[in-house]
Amino acid sequence: MRDQPIRFLSGFARRSMLIGSGAPEELLGGDASSGCLHYCAPTHGGWGVIRAALLVPEMYMLFVCPEACGRHGSIAACEHGGKDRVGYLCLEEDEIAMGRYEQSLRDAVPVLMERLKIRPRAFLIVVSCIDDLLGTDYEQMLADFEEEFRIPFSIGRMNPISLDGKLPPGKRIQRDMYDFIKKPAERDDSVCLLGAFQPIDEDSEIREFLRANGLPSLLHISECGNFDDYQKLGRARLNLVVRPEGTEAAKNLREKNGTPFIFAPVAFSESAIRERYAKIGDFLESPFPCDAAIARRKEAEKRVLAKVGQKTIAIDNSATCSPFDLARALCEAGFNVSEIFTQKLPAFDRPAYNWLAENAPGIRVTSPEHHSNSWLRADEPTADIAIGFTAAYLSRAPGVVPTAFDEGMYGHHGLRMLLGCIERAVEGLAHESLETMVREYGLVV
Repeated sequence: MRDQPIRFLSGFARRSMLIGSGAPEELLGGDASSGCLHYCAPTHGGWGVIRAALLVPEMYMLFVCPEACGRHGSIAACEHGGKDRVGYLCLEEDEIAMGRYEQSLRDAVPVLMERLKIRPRAFLIVVSCIDDLLGTDYEQMLADFEEEFRIPFSIGRMNPISLDGKLPPGKRIQRDMYDFIKKPAERDDSVCLLGAFQPIDEDSEIREFLRANGLPSLLHISECGNFDDYQKLGRARLNLVVRPEGTEAAKNLREKNGTPFIFAPVAFSESAIRERYAKIGDFLESPFPCDAAIARRKEAEKRVLAKVGQKTIAIDNSATCSPFDLARALCEAGFNVSEIFTQKLPAFDRPAYNWLAENAPGIRVTSPEHHSNSWLRADEPTADIAIGFTAAYLSRAPGVVPTAFDEGMYGHHGLRMLLGCIERAVEGLAHESLETMVREYGLVV
């Protein structure tokens, strides 16, 4: 590991720390990040509010915002194929200052509905953080729109200033987009996946376990071809939340429709996966056998470690919601993790942090949002392999694992998927430049 001195800036959080060298709250969490401006690396982006909400099929979105926010959103919509499903109502200063904001919206929606070539099945009005200052009451407005157009209307919010609050944009938009689901007349033997932006890989052992317990379908919103398929998500016997962004949606669906949920976030270490599967097994009143999956996992660990050796590995929290548990899993398998880029330490990842503090205290933790990173990007590589785009940018690692948001990964098979990506990075198969990878993924700053 290439050690660097810990830097202090008066009045601001530390840029980095060694695991076990102090209280993590000094660097990680809302109190640490709210004391200074945030730095967004050029690799920041991915599943923003617009891209996530457009997973709801046959829904139209009207983004109500100042022009600057609209430009950002329109680029995201174009890059992710949603240009024809998003409209923009750009507000002028006088509309905000003189109180014409609400009337402008009431005037715009009927005109927009008349001009749309394909009539939407649902309509989401997304407002920016300006609306939090205005305090608009949308209840009557939405009721009037629903009566006139006979489709459901809802409000979504894109509010970056709430990042450190109890309902940040990622959680809020998932709650709002799943709020279109109506209470089902009957249940079926399916499980609905919440929080994740893509389905769990077909070869994951969790699918086999669910089928063995009479739950043959693991549903995901991205697989819904139309609004009627989307409504079928409400019939699920259980909502399985695998990333924290889905927790508020799950709570809302439990309150509205009575659907139970389990929060079992993505994990990589054997002990954490065992704990996640125990929760699911308790609900189903059935033990979760993992011997075969663990055997395949260990075989992959041995094969990839032989190729990687002691090359240093950097991890970031854009790749996974559980960067500390991923670091623990890799350390337990013999890999050399040198740095973790993250600004949060959620409760579900705290046990892994504690394990690392005792067993791998040399790992550096760096906040990628700290303002000092805007000029402290390494001149030379500080890691050999980076897992995640932000780690790749900040460490300049020559080997890049271009994974993001735990896409497809879960359980022991999820770690095997990641190990395969590490193997390909080391073998030189992932030879594209970081800029090419970022553009292909469609990240928008």
